[in-house]
Amino acid sequence: MKALFTCMAVAMLATGASALAQAPAADAGAKAHSAAKMPTMSATGTVKSVAADSVVVTDKDGKDWTFAVDTATKVIAKGASHKSAEKAAEHEKLMITDMVKTGDKVSVKYHDMDGKMHAASVRVL
Repeated sequence: MKALFTCMAVAMLATGASALAQAPAADAGAKAHSAAKMPTMSATGTVKSVAADSVVVTDKDGKDWTFAVDTATKVIAKGASHKSAEKAAEHEKLMITDMVKTGDKVSVKYHDMDGKMHAASVRVL
């Protein structure tokens, strides 16, 4: 009886621990799901500046657009898969600054998130 109780207690603890471990993933999924519900907008122009957390694009009318970027931002550029493999081999993270440079023509798909334009994807044209 004691062994049965011990096994049940261990199973309950393991189940509870796995549920707690999955809670942050559920939050991340909820954020991704809410971003998916927001309308996607786009902008095209020339990169004025790029940093690890933002990219500034100047459109054809001379207006500057500042986009927030993060690890969820997808970057599409020529040679990106090779650059990604090189960084992975060096155990380094691939940053937007590795693929997008000042003067590049880009197309940005973005969402308005809490008053900030968050880049969902940046495509180097």
